[in-house]
Formats: sequence, structure tokens, C-alpha cells
Amino acid sequence: MRSAKRILCMALAAGMLVTGMPIQSIAADYKYITSISLKVDIDLDSGDEVNKGDSLGKESGDSGSKVYTTSSKYRVVEAEWTNDKEVSVGDTPKITVILEADDTGSTEYRFRSSYSSSNVNISGGTFVSASRTGGDLKVTLKANGIKGTYDAPEDAEWGSGKGKATWEKGESSTNYFDVYLYRGNSVVKKLEDYNGTSYNFYPYMTKEGDYSFKVRTVPHTDDQKRYGKKSDWTESDSKYIDEDEVSDGTGQDNGGGTTASGGTTDVGWRKDGDYWYFRYPDGNYQKAGWLRWNDKWYLFDSQGRMLTGWQQTGDQWYYMGESGDMKTGWVKNNNLWYYLNPNNGGPEGAMVKNCWLTINGKTYFMNASGAMVEGWYKVENNFYYFYPGDGSKAVNTAVDGFVLDANGVWVH
Repeated sequence: MRSAKRILCMALAAGMLVTGMPIQSIAADYKYITSISLKVDIDLDSGDEVNKGDSLGKESGDSGSKVYTTSSKYRVVEAEWTNDKEVSVGDTPKITVILEADDTGSTEYRFRSSYSSSNVNISGGTFVSASRTGGDLKVTLKANGIKGTYDAPEDAEWGSGKGKATWEKGESSTNYFDVYLYRGNSVVKKLEDYNGTSYNFYPYMTKEGDYSFKVRTVPHTDDQKRYGKKSDWTESDSKYIDEDEVSDGTGQDNGGGTTASGGTTDVGWRKDGDYWYFRYPDGNYQKAGWLRWNDKWYLFDSQGRMLTGWQQTGDQWYYMGESGDMKTGWVKNNNLWYYLNPNNGGPEGAMVKNCWLTINGKTYFMNASGAMVEGWYKVENNFYYFYPGDGSKAVNTAVDGFVLDANGVWVH
């Protein structure tokens, strides 16, 4: 009996040893995936529609919108829109992605039960959530904002009263606008980054003439500036103000005050130290914006100091002379020539950049910094020659043996 028991125990021990060996081997053959990396490539324009459940591409070579990975540990098996939506500029459409771990090689990979933003990298989007479902991983993400140009305002009209301008924002729009008042071709009042859809321009209608206004949508927040561009201008009809209807200027919003307190002559231009200031009869100073005085534009900082030299407002550069007045036309600074818009369709006084310019029959090219180019210069795929000192383009000639055709292009 003792012998039989010993043989039985040895047999059981051997069986346990044989059975245990595969279990240890299997336990050592899979690894957990510690981090996730996905690439999002969205092909959408403002006004396009996405529908919940519609599939996106899953490989880098797929056309249209897609979500894919370059990892060998897992693959994208499903990618679809999460919501029904007509997208506009700045929208971040949501996507649901299903990942499958790779189990075809010598090592089997498995997902952890959950992941956070610290171990999920989304190129072209932002992480929302991740959770395991069965053996797969469900990841929810948001694509980066849709890029595009904001819709122009609609129905720019003169409303009730003598000078109330009104407009409606476009379908893809912010709540902020640039609004310029014109008398004929001259800018009378500028509103920049204005929050609203109406403004009373009558206090600035101080001379007889035909008045009109232009309005465009502008980005305001950092995200709006990142994804959206300013819209085209929308222009109103003209409104004639005759000599008997002109405003006396009461109510002009040039620094906070609208009523005169009286009893003082210490108003207008004042110099304090190295800076000039402009004081109104109610004691307030012009601050943080433009002032039109005697048909010239001046710019002030938030402390009320009149600015000189190059100044940037929004995405435009202006040059303010030594006396503070905004310059237009040709300006020479640090031995370079610049051209400032003389109100021929763009913002008055704004630097002209990265474009051709024809003035008095001569053609120039202003580079990305706004400087007039001289000598040999490449524009797109062609070389041109611009006479040093003059800056005008050479045509139908040869320079140092290099032939230029009627368009000024080097023929080679």
C-alpha cells in the first residue's frame, strides 16, 4: 500500500508539473499597452455636415477624413462621427474610435482597463475619454477646430435715426466686427473688434456729404484667431446728410466722456514729460484707440499716450509720424521703403505686404515684411529684377546679360 501511494503521489505531482508549465508560459507571453498614439486628419470645410455613425478612414492613405495609428501593437478597426452636425469655423467635431490589440505575433498585447490624457497622444485633436470594451479599447476624441473664413455680415443698412448703422451676423460668425464709417472715400470713424450689431454714427457726421459704412466679421478669442480669418467686407448704401442735418459732434465716444463739464480751458493736446496726450472738455483722456483730429488719424495706448513710429493694431501695421499723424503712401524707414494704403480699398494707412503694387505706371513688389524689394528677387517660381534705389520692375531689357521679357520674367 505504501508503495502504491508513493507511485500515485508521484504521478499526481508529475501531472501538476506538466499542467503548470503552459500556464507559466502563457502568462509570460502578453504585455499591456501603456500608451496610445493616434493621428487625426480632418477634411472638412465650414458648412459641411457630419452624421452620427458615418465612418472615417482608418489608414494614412485613405482619402477624406481619417483617424489612424502607426503603432504595431494595435490598429484602428472603427472610426465614426459621434454627433449629427453642420460644422462651422472653429468647431471641433467629436469622433469615436475602436482600437484592437495585436495578437498575431510572438507577443500578445492587451489594453489596460482605462487611460487618461497623460498616456493618450492625439495629433490633430484632443483626448476626451478611453475605456476598454471586451478586449478592445474605445477612444473618444475631438478633432482640432475647422479652419476657414468667417461669413461676412448681412443686411448692412441704415436704421432709424440719422446715423444708426445696423447689420446681421453671418451664419458662421463671431459676435465681433470691424466697422468703418466713410464720407465719400474718406474714413471718418473706425470701430475695431466691436461687440454688437448696431452703432450710432451720427455724432461723427459733422460735415455735409454722402455717408456709408463697411462691416466685416473678425476673430476675437485665441481659438477664433487660430482657426478663423476675417470675412470680406459688407458695404451699406449711402446716406446723404445735408448742411442743415450735420451733427455738432455731441456724443462722440473718443475716450469715455460724452458731456462737457465746463469751466476749464485745459483741453485738447497736452504734453507731459516725453509724451503727448489728448484731453476732452469733461476731463477724460483719449485712450486705447484711434482719434481723428483735423482730418488726421492719431493712435493712443491704454495709458493715453500718443504713439509714434510703427504700431500694430489687429493684424495690420501702421506708421505714425513724429507728430503722431498716421502716414499713407511711401514711407522710408531704416533705409527701406514701405507703402501704406492711401485708402484705395483696404484699411487706410495699413502696410501693404507680400504683393505686387503698380503706381504711376511702375510696378513694385513688397515682401512679407512690407519692404520694397530691390535687385534680383524670386516671386513664386520666377525671377525678376527691380532697379536699386527706384524699386520698379525691369521689363523688355537685359540686366548684366540676363534677358527679361515683357512681364519682367528672367528668360532662361
